[in-house]
Amino acid sequence: MEENIVQSLYNRAENHPDDPALMFKEQGRYVTKSVKWFRDRVRKIASGLVKLGIQETDKVAIMSSTRVEWTLADLAILSLRGITTTIYPSLLEKDVRFILDNSDSKCVFVEDETALKRVMNVIDTLPKIIKVIVFEGTSLRSDKVLTFGQLEKLGEENLNPEEIKRRMDRITMDDVATIIYTSGTTGPPKGAEITHGNIIANLKDLLSLGFNLPDDITLGYLPLAHAYERINQFGAIYVHMVYAYAENLDTVAKNFLEVKPTILPGVPRVYEKIYARIMNEVENGSGIKKRLFNWALNIGKASLPYRLNKRPMPFGLNIKYNAAGMLVFNKLGKKLGGRLRIGITAAAPLSPVIIEFFNALGIPIYEGYGMTETFAPAILSYEGNFRIGYVGKPLPSMQVKIAQDGEVLMKGPAVFKGYYKKPEGTPAMIDEQGWLHSGDIGDMDKDGFIRITGRKKDLIITAGGKNITPQNIENLFTTDPHIAQCVVYGDNKKYLTAVLVLNEQAITEWAGQNNIAFKDYAELSRSEKVYSFIMQKVDRFNEQLASFETIKKFVVSDHEFTIQSGELTPTMKVKKSRVIENFKTQLDALYEKD
Repeated sequence: MEENIVQSLYNRAENHPDDPALMFKEQGRYVTKSVKWFRDRVRKIASGLVKLGIQETDKVAIMSSTRVEWTLADLAILSLRGITTTIYPSLLEKDVRFILDNSDSKCVFVEDETALKRVMNVIDTLPKIIKVIVFEGTSLRSDKVLTFGQLEKLGEENLNPEEIKRRMDRITMDDVATIIYTSGTTGPPKGAEITHGNIIANLKDLLSLGFNLPDDITLGYLPLAHAYERINQFGAIYVHMVYAYAENLDTVAKNFLEVKPTILPGVPRVYEKIYARIMNEVENGSGIKKRLFNWALNIGKASLPYRLNKRPMPFGLNIKYNAAGMLVFNKLGKKLGGRLRIGITAAAPLSPVIIEFFNALGIPIYEGYGMTETFAPAILSYEGNFRIGYVGKPLPSMQVKIAQDGEVLMKGPAVFKGYYKKPEGTPAMIDEQGWLHSGDIGDMDKDGFIRITGRKKDLIITAGGKNITPQNIENLFTTDPHIAQCVVYGDNKKYLTAVLVLNEQAITEWAGQNNIAFKDYAELSRSEKVYSFIMQKVDRFNEQLASFETIKKFVVSDHEFTIQSGELTPTMKVKKSRVIENFKTQLDALYEKD
């Protein structure tokens, strides 16, 4: 296999030019583009960047949602031995300015007119920026601005394949390929330097475990500014599979049925929504359908010890499982496109109950664990090495150990080079022996399976001195189809409380069935009847918890957490610190009468 991503693309274009490579929407329908089309456009864009004066190791930023132009720009930058700097389009203007300045970016690709204005508002403070290139056309006239089409035309008129090849041939495994800026919740964002060697090590591991096969189709919808979606993009290029683009986060379900992917890297929020929708349909279905579904689900659960460990099922169970497949599982599979071979969940914990649920239905969902500093997966479940409740085993090239205080430590060729311009920050992450300190607490069983139990910084210590990891409680509560999200609160308090976000569709259907009048969801969330209904569920969950882990009181949020409100990260992970900050007055009021 090739030793860098761009070489893989160019070699594939030479040897298999007509192979399908990319799928995206054009004029309302999906079109498939060949490897040659992909390579030719990358070469034009790269030639355009050369004409603009981009040199080897120059940084070029991309601030956009996931779309085909993101990938074309990324591969063009990398083919020049340049470095791609990633910026989430949801970032505040001050953070955008900080990253562009801190990264020494020479150019920046932006998605549209809105993003362009945010950059142009601070362009006078960024003297290193040569050009701002807009993916979607703009009416703004400035000598600093080019449209994507103008850049591509510039490259076509000045095509320079010899220079591109010369630079591409000079790429080494130790060269930085990308700088990914991590969250700046405790200070300015930090730029993690990811090398070509980090990327290739990860891809070789995934390939050896049966992920990303040449005939696979994957659907990209998470931000390409994040390591998780980026390794998905690179995996498609490296292994010669098809990478399809969702239109946006709101259309993922529709695009799923159109693309019919075989492999889906996802995040817990996506699987939680699918689970809640299925369970809500079952709950509102006829008695016969409900009994049939529950029978099939129980058969699926009984089959798991055999299927997960590749052991033959007993004859009678096998007959029942096949019947459950024909009557229930196959129909559900068609709702997920009908071709899903592997689902992956990462970026945040997913409840073991939900993982068991999908696998019982014959939809393999494997959990993984990693971080920006390992360029996504470092630990992964996979066929034949899968244990529900655990994130899996280390990838073949990675070593993992648990420190005395329970922190998960990792070492291997995928561990990042360091923080750009922050040499003092790297030793805090990587110790003298080369172990990366994750900040997560976990344990390892005798067979080498690793379980993540929480973040060190999220640990709650009650006034009674009990140490509580909130993650397990939060995961338990979100298994209820009426509860979408949960954040536990109670550090230095007598007992625990929580913020609960309800599943809007499920709770409004319940309200309609119970003749509860309401103007909108916000009003419904404040209903005493809704609070009493959810309290019954909380009480049932509390029966499964130790007394010091129980939720005594809670606040029902009048809105779903969103990226725009800052309560979700771009990968839809709950930002607990922001949620607690936003709800602190209401949470503290729960303790006032004690």
